[in-house]
Order: sequence, then structure tokens, then C-alpha cells
Amino acid sequence: MLILKKPEANELNIIIKVHAECCQCGRETLLDATSTETAAIQLQRLGWHSFETDDVLGINACPQCIHELKQIEDAA
Repeated sequence: MLILKKPEANELNIIIKVHAECCQCGRETLLDATSTETAAIQLQRLGWHSFETDDVLGINACPQCIHELKQIEDAA
């Protein structure tokens, strides 16, 4: 006789997927993290940053856009 039960909770793992979208170009990335704070650290290690200029406040920008912003800043 087949007896069905709910999955065992102690055998399950919680994984949080974090979605980040570049405020400049719209590039998106997904990563696993245990919290948004951990995700922010991981994104920074990957080259993602928030930024501020005289006239723009960028919430999250991808590494390519950060590189381009640095080039513009260096040329000024």
C-alpha cells in the first residue's frame, strides 16, 4: 500500500534568487544569496556598483557601464 506524506522539511534547503538590473543599460543578472546584504557584496565583487555624479544617481550599474562611466570621468 502506497502512503503519501508531505516532503520532509529538514531535508529541504532555502535558496534565495536575487535579481539585479543595470540602471544604465538594463542588463540583468540572477544570483543565489542567503540575503540581500550578501547579494550586494557578491554583486560588488562582480563589479556592480551604485554611483553618483553631479546630475545622476545610479542605483545599480553593471561592470560594463561602470567601466564606461570611469572612462567618461577620466576624460573630463
